[in-house]
Amino acid sequence: MRMAIIALAAFTATGAAAAPGVVPPQFNPRAPENSQVLASFNYGGVETVLNGIGARHQRAGQAGKPALLVTFPNNRKAVLIFGSCNADASACKALSIQSFWTKIANAPPERTAKAIEQFNQRYSFAKAFLAEDGRPALQRYLTADYGYVRGNLAVNLLVFANQAERFAREVLGPLETARPN
Repeated sequence: MRMAIIALAAFTATGAAAAPGVVPPQFNPRAPENSQVLASFNYGGVETVLNGIGARHQRAGQAGKPALLVTFPNNRKAVLIFGSCNADASACKALSIQSFWTKIANAPPERTAKAIEQFNQRYSFAKAFLAEDGRPALQRYLTADYGYVRGNLAVNLLVFANQAERFAREVLGPLETARPN
């Protein structure tokens, strides 16, 4: 838990929280529930953490394949996809956090791929890539084989939201404003 607080403080200290479009979290790192362990990922547990960080969410997916559509406090959107679930999806061992953007129209694919590669070299928290359909994407994958600390999940979600903002601002924005070839 202490490492999660230090990670969040270090991330905020780098200026990410002060950057345009990045909203400081509503997360209370000292809340006692943050040290509780979620035995697995499921709607109830993850929704409680999303509420704690001030994110809006709605259930999606289908029976046995749960997902949440999330809007973080900085208005960045993501889908949380539960994986490695039991039959009724009440206990899942994996959580994928994904954000997608529209395909870049004003830059050649090679330039987009190069900008994404450079972003991945600078920031390793989540992986940026081009989806099969050519849309830029950002993904973080978490496992809870032996449980997951609530506070750590909150920090992961907040850092993902801030990294999505940084990706949009530093990579996608300049590519979209580039002159088409």
